[in-house]
Amino acid sequence: MDGINLNEWDFPVHEETMQTNSGIKIPATMQKAIIRSDTNQPLATVGKKYTIVKHQDVVSSIRDSVSKANISQDFEEKIEVFDGGKRLRGSMLFNDMTIEPTVGDYIKYQVLYYNSYDGTWSFSVAGMGHRLFCENGCADAHSIAKTVNKHTANINIEASTHQIEKSADIFLNNIGWYKAMTQAKMTDAEAERFFRVYMCQVHTKLTEERYNKKRLEKLMGIWKNNKREVGSNKWALYNSCTYWSTHTNDVKNPEVVRNDRERIVAKAVKEYAWSV
Repeated sequence: MDGINLNEWDFPVHEETMQTNSGIKIPATMQKAIIRSDTNQPLATVGKKYTIVKHQDVVSSIRDSVSKANISQDFEEKIEVFDGGKRLRGSMLFNDMTIEPTVGDYIKYQVLYYNSYDGTWSFSVAGMGHRLFCENGCADAHSIAKTVNKHTANINIEASTHQIEKSADIFLNNIGWYKAMTQAKMTDAEAERFFRVYMCQVHTKLTEERYNKKRLEKLMGIWKNNKREVGSNKWALYNSCTYWSTHTNDVKNPEVVRNDRERIVAKAVKEYAWSV
């Protein structure tokens, strides 16, 4: 499941009907298979409403949107595919679009996008910040544009990627929000409560609150490291969240876990009263 950093994302795919071991054909109105045409490798079985969104169409559309937006041509591009091409993650990091919330702590504008053939990842595009102090992306869930689309007949890649045009301006005008976080004090107890309520909850039918203790301990360790570096404030809390979401190389299926964690963090930041 290692990432492939070449043009391994540019390959043909097609749909095929399926049948049981005894030869009974399964109607396409029930289920169908997605096949990698160049290797005849089955990538997934999907439902009748599933529409293929090709990796190469996603990449081309993102590149075209960045070019049309005329925001910058000075960027580093990285495209990875996983598990034989089933899933794709791409990013563009813009070197000349940078803000500095605190002295020496730089954030660059980044476009991040996902796609998959097996239904595990919806097609999504987001403009966000990428903190250079560490290899974790700092996504502003309040202001930076993001779109998520299921693989159905209504999906419109071009319309989704037009969000890039406005998210760059929002990012550059959002430095005040980042700087305000460095001034907003946060105690260990407040950080622990945030993690427990918004990122570690285990949903059950019981009235008793339950949470993932192992995850909480991990997050508190990351928090303590961050507060030593930038102080006991919301900036440290914020970067603890994004560090946890992007550092997944020590787990099985790191690219899948990263995508899941990014959704958890975005939801937590959106639901939490993150006023600074």
